Amino acid sequence: MKNPVNRYDFLYTNATILFPAGAVQSNFGVIYLNEDPNGIKNPDGSFYKVGEPLPPNQLSGLSVGAPREIASPTLRTPYSRQYSVGFSHQITDKVGFNVEATGINYRDVPFRFRFNVIDPSTGARRFPFASSIRMWYGKGRADYKGLNVGLRALIKNKLVAQGFYTLSKIDGNILAGADEFRISDRNYQPGFPRDQVVNALDPLCSACIGPLNTDARHKLTLSATYMFPHDIHVSGLFRYHSATPYTLFADSDLNGDGFVSDLAPGVRHVNSARGHWFSQLDLRASKVFRFPRDIGLELLLEAFNVLNEKNPAGFNSAGVPTTYAGDPLQGEQRLAQVGVRLVF
Repeated sequence: MKNPVNRYDFLYTNATILFPAGAVQSNFGVIYLNEDPNGIKNPDGSFYKVGEPLPPNQLSGLSVGAPREIASPTLRTPYSRQYSVGFSHQITDKVGFNVEATGINYRDVPFRFRFNVIDPSTGARRFPFASSIRMWYGKGRADYKGLNVGLRALIKNKLVAQGFYTLSKIDGNILAGADEFRISDRNYQPGFPRDQVVNALDPLCSACIGPLNTDARHKLTLSATYMFPHDIHVSGLFRYHSATPYTLFADSDLNGDGFVSDLAPGVRHVNSARGHWFSQLDLRASKVFRFPRDIGLELLLEAFNVLNEKNPAGFNSAGVPTTYAGDPLQGEQRLAQVGVRLVF
């Protein structure tokens, strides 16, 4: 029996600390600049000495350029609280069982969003010199709860089988993932503008919080290998997860803030809709031929997505999928391959 524990852990450092620090570096606001690798000189050609009047300013107006990103005072060092409790039992000599409950709370996770909204009183951006300026904000959060069940069995020394099931839930306001700094991921849902929230005036509003993009309530993995005589092995792997969420957008600027990322009328929060489940069955058969001097030849036959599941994903605001099996992160289309491996 495992005892519950509370522990703190740092999230992905590049995304949560280094990226914000590097992104907000800027010379904006500098009022004087003079540099010369050969030495700064006065108008008469002599080298400048401390205490003398400053040489001519090489900087004029906004020639340095306005910043594209700024940091909010809310930035903090992110952390997570993790706890788990589990139980495992050897039912027989050849059957084992385990169950585990896990929870993780992510807090103070930085994220960035475009905040330069249109001011209703003027009809113009609040900061007209930088329409796409983004703010790094330090109040990102996510909560994960999961129950994992596993079963392993060896049957008559011929069949090795195991299965794992997970019931889980994860929600927060950083939909692309608790270890990422992006609110959205354009590759996940077409039409969700990157680095935009559904309410730029209140990025922590209730409508900005919902299931994360990877929130599949049910996940199941089954695998088995049967060892036939004459060194013939047949194995299979089945993977399944229930539908992941996506957001229903209005595809228009309903609130007039200058961003086309408003929720459709009647939709209460981001990622309120569900797409399609994913499943894939893979099979593998092998035969080993043994020769003297520890040399072996293995013939392989592998088939992927045997049931030819289409696995639609990448749903847009109209509920139409844009990616299928064979596309990145969507598993394989149905295919088979033959291989030979020499062991010596």
